[in-house]
Amino acid sequence: MAHRIPTTHAGSLPRPNDLADMIWGRIDGQEVDQAALEARIASAVQEVVAKQREAGIDFISDGEMSKTGFSTYVNERFSGFEGRAEFQADDVADFPDLAMRLFATPAMAHLVFANCVGPVELVDKDAVHDDITRLKAALDGSDPSTAFMGAISPGQIAFNYPDQHYGSHEKYLAALGEALSYEYRAIADAGLNLQIDSPDVAMAAHCRSVGSSAGDWHHHVPLAVEALNQALDGIPPEQVRFHVCWGNYGGPHHKDVPLAEIIDDVLKVNAGTIYVEGGNPRHEHEYRVFENVDLGDKRVILGTIDTKSNFIEHPQVVADRLVRLGKIIGKDRLLAGTDCGFDTFIRFSLVDPGVAWLKLASLAEGAALASEEL
Repeated sequence: MAHRIPTTHAGSLPRPNDLADMIWGRIDGQEVDQAALEARIASAVQEVVAKQREAGIDFISDGEMSKTGFSTYVNERFSGFEGRAEFQADDVADFPDLAMRLFATPAMAHLVFANCVGPVELVDKDAVHDDITRLKAALDGSDPSTAFMGAISPGQIAFNYPDQHYGSHEKYLAALGEALSYEYRAIADAGLNLQIDSPDVAMAAHCRSVGSSAGDWHHHVPLAVEALNQALDGIPPEQVRFHVCWGNYGGPHHKDVPLAEIIDDVLKVNAGTIYVEGGNPRHEHEYRVFENVDLGDKRVILGTIDTKSNFIEHPQVVADRLVRLGKIIGKDRLLAGTDCGFDTFIRFSLVDPGVAWLKLASLAEGAALASEEL
């Protein structure tokens, strides 16, 4: 990888239907054979790792096979959350019929943002270690630094899970950071790269959960970054990648905050790599932001694949997106990624699973072309 642009993605990948059925069954209160579920998660991780390698992806993940979603896994692993919160997006609110098509679905019925009604504490310390064990087994002796595992940020939980307990946004964020730090350290100590998923940094400007203490994004974002950095204390920044996005849903996104308005906060995170969107028509142009940004020693993962469309990007399109940014920040700082995950919540994705894998293959081809041009 020394002489080419490495490839990666944002973490979640299509789950096998039988595994999705089992996890949904558990959410619905059905009896699920726990041993069978654990065995299927393990085999699904083996399968998804093999598929990533086949597609040409360099930095791979477990596909988040064990999780209900990139953020909702906290419902099972942490105490303090109950009920259901209502989520709102200003861009979709302008189009009620579209809102029904996007969100009146079985996937949304199984997507539960709860409320914080008590102290947030990690109650299942084994879960992250089980994830690590499964991923390392699938790596089959490969260097764990060529893999990553995602974890939610304190800010994202506070954004999606309204506080009805702490009475202060600062106290809530601090408690969340303390609770999350265990899994952050477990992932890093295992030699894996830690991806912090924090869409709230961009989404808080146009989305919210009803009753959230986040309030105005100008207030929320600096506090969220501070809480995250405290939780990351002691973890080498070069092991951390910080992913920010504007929401992996098929809305118009015409009310998204520009990257230029949040980039300073993004750069304050103690992460060696920042990860932004660049593969969709609302944010593709924002590579230009880096013309006026001091990255220090940070690297950039640029999203070059839209995860909300079934169009398969031509490899040359991917290459062009990478070359434009590479000419600004340098080839050695650049990695190629997807805008977001392909299954951020189970069966929530708008992209067909087969198409998702072809998109990843095109990503790898495009990165190879860009490497030659740069």
